[in-house]
Amino acid sequence: MKSFKGYLQEKAPAWTQSLSTMIFDLPRAGLVDLKIPLSPSIFSRVWPEPIRSTVFHLTDFEGVHKLKKMQGKKRSISAFYNMEPYIISSGIRTHGGYVVELEGDVLVAGPDDISSQPDKSGRRWLSWSTLIREMDGGSKLKGMENDLFRLLVKILIKNGEDVDAGSLDNIIGLQWSGLGKKHGGKTKSIIIKDYIDGMEQIIKKNAKGLRSVFTDYTNDREPTLDPDSGDVAMWDELVVNNFTIEKIHVAGGGTGPDFGDDDIKDRHSKILSKLKLPFQLWDDVGDMADYIARTVRKGK
Repeated sequence: MKSFKGYLQEKAPAWTQSLSTMIFDLPRAGLVDLKIPLSPSIFSRVWPEPIRSTVFHLTDFEGVHKLKKMQGKKRSISAFYNMEPYIISSGIRTHGGYVVELEGDVLVAGPDDISSQPDKSGRRWLSWSTLIREMDGGSKLKGMENDLFRLLVKILIKNGEDVDAGSLDNIIGLQWSGLGKKHGGKTKSIIIKDYIDGMEQIIKKNAKGLRSVFTDYTNDREPTLDPDSGDVAMWDELVVNNFTIEKIHVAGGGTGPDFGDDDIKDRHSKILSKLKLPFQLWDDVGDMADYIARTVRKGK
């Protein structure tokens, strides 16, 4: 069994990637895989008034301590409004069993898993395909795809690439990905800076449509029905930062503690008390899920 100190050892999330990989590695060799930065500093310049909301974050015991140190900072995390009870018990990226109730600034919100991905600095990114497909941004972001393409062409030309010699697929799949492999050091740093600065200009230009795509779900908060399967998403996803922890909820059973024994419950309460944060232990994860649903609806 881990000691209390052992639980507090921090690890980098296994699904993080380097900033360079995030920008240059396009898995399907196409514009749809291009990454959009969910940068709190960019968002605060484009939309000075943040949307504040009560949200929930699924983690494990180790993650609770990490969150405590991240309170009030720019670094963003993934959160939710709705989640199936068995997912709360089993976890997604972590062992699960611990749900942290937060008050935070919402950067992005979607009715399904939007697969936001952090780089190693903590900045999160969203693929262009997610914006136009999973988040239904196609009709609201007309013209943005051309803006993205022109940004890549501009950076390629600046770095000596002959973009006239290739098709669209070559420019995106070969020349852009190749640019990241060809350069390193200061030159690569400048290319990355040009990319992020260019993205900020694109976000500003498309601010009205993006604001709607990014945050309209905070008004709805109801997972959408999949037209093909007829099923509702197992969880939705929000990206939030500048958060404060309101309460820790611990689900008994599953990968969480077994609260069938009062001594186990007492020992767990003493461990959580060391974090100096409000907490509640739930014998039934279904009851916890009901509390989450009521809290989310109350905030609409």
